[in-house]
Amino acid sequence: MLELLEKVELLKKELDQLEIWKHLAQARDCIYQNYELVDKIKMYEKSPNPKLRLEIYHYNEIIKYKRLENEVNFMIMEINHKLNVSLGVRSCQNENR
Repeated sequence: MLELLEKVELLKKELDQLEIWKHLAQARDCIYQNYELVDKIKMYEKSPNPKLRLEIYHYNEIIKYKRLENEVNFMIMEINHKLNVSLGVRSCQNENR
């Protein structure tokens, strides 16, 4: 178990050094610099509206941020899968067998 914890700590250090975090922060900053977009996001938060949501999702800043966010989410899913395999945890698909 100690070996696993050491590997997890090493993985965390390696993840912290990935460029994607810098790109994600830059993409977030681009969103904050677009005041029109920020105003629309604030309006949507106060009163959700499907038309306004579509407008927001058509901004290049949002598209770029969401793509990076998806990359991070897939990376997390891959890490979780590898940890589950290492720990011998069965996935939900295999529980009924």
